[in-house]
Amino acid sequence: MATLHFIVKSNKQKQPATIYIRFRDGRETDFYVQTPEKIFPEYWNNKAQNFKQRILYSEIFQEKDKINMEEKFSRMRDFILKEHYKLKSKQVTRIWLMTIIDKFYDKKEPGTETLSQYIKRFIDEAESGKRLFKGKRYTFSTLKNYKGFEVQFNEYQGIYTEERLKELKENKELPRPVKMVNFGDITIDFYNDFLSFFNEKNYSPNTIGRHIKHLKVIMRQAKEEGLHNNTEFQRKSFEAMTAPVENVYLNEEELKKIFDLDLSDNKPYEVARDVFLCGCYTAQRYSDYSRICKDHIKKYSGRNVIEIIQQKTGEKCIIPIRPELNFILSKYDYNLPRTHEQKVNKYIKEVVKMAEIIETVSYEESRGGLKVKKSEPKYELIKTHSARRSGCTNMYLAGIPTIDIMKISGHKTEREFLKYIKVSKEETAVILSDHPYFVGNTLKIAR
Repeated sequence: MATLHFIVKSNKQKQPATIYIRFRDGRETDFYVQTPEKIFPEYWNNKAQNFKQRILYSEIFQEKDKINMEEKFSRMRDFILKEHYKLKSKQVTRIWLMTIIDKFYDKKEPGTETLSQYIKRFIDEAESGKRLFKGKRYTFSTLKNYKGFEVQFNEYQGIYTEERLKELKENKELPRPVKMVNFGDITIDFYNDFLSFFNEKNYSPNTIGRHIKHLKVIMRQAKEEGLHNNTEFQRKSFEAMTAPVENVYLNEEELKKIFDLDLSDNKPYEVARDVFLCGCYTAQRYSDYSRICKDHIKKYSGRNVIEIIQQKTGEKCIIPIRPELNFILSKYDYNLPRTHEQKVNKYIKEVVKMAEIIETVSYEESRGGLKVKKSEPKYELIKTHSARRSGCTNMYLAGIPTIDIMKISGHKTEREFLKYIKVSKEETAVILSDHPYFVGNTLKIAR
């Protein structure tokens, strides 16, 4: 009699692992086949074929996820065994089982799904939670970026939204001719033409690089799912380029000016200011600092801290609460008011301007393949993510060790963390001037 077991081979804790199906039928048939599902090894009991009793549920893995996966495993087992029954006395092979698993997931035969169709399916499955990234749901911001890529890829093919067509007509611009791009068309020639398309739109290297990165992820996933055999996108020259950008930070003196502003007569500005400053004092992303509430306030050794699991990474961060942060949180009974990032971005520029932080910042920017020199008032460059940069940089300038700041900010590598440190050469020189190496010893100069 045929038996089917769901097996996790990995022993790595806190890291999603692939679920395999072990199929046995008599003495001659015994093999493993990979499934698209992933699970945390510490949650699954291979022997009992069920989830363990004690599971620490979190934002990453909730009880509903467990129930959904149990239900899916049950349906998959029934489906495979029914298909096996139809074979009668024929021997089962790994290829047969792989085909049946694809049938269960309703996968199309290679060559029947176009790249554009796959992009749409990829995004739909990511949005519904059917498709996961390293065992976690895709975040809102990541989904937004993938949807943006889909719009741009469609425009490259000459497929426009009604709103975009109206915009082209108003600007007296001609739409691109329709030219569909499939998996096999993703070559170096396509890559160069795709870059030209973005450069004509005057996009920055980082924006272009982000879209190239999404295309490469989608091509890689489609290849793993057996939809194509194209490897051109894996070539070194098919790169997702990046370029340094001018990301300013607000120092402690500037933050005090913003903190001291009386905005009681302008509630939207006051809320935007308070939420933004919470980001500056916690060094978190907007998606995390904007949702701080009573549930995040914990007590360690008699001291209040913020304990939060980052939405983007699933990393747990524990942040000491400095007096200014406590003052802001207590104003709202430790439940920050709900805000929208777009509005905070808009209001915070005005708030920083009101604090008279108006110095001119000169920088060089790449646009459309060309370098452009620009000068803008500092307040125009401030946005929600400036809070995280300000928090990391001010902690660094205060002399807190890098490794300790990373535990607060959630950065996993020093290389990524150091990208956030926005210290000028002048500031570095002032800091180093107090170092024993430069202070030196008092010497008596011989005459």
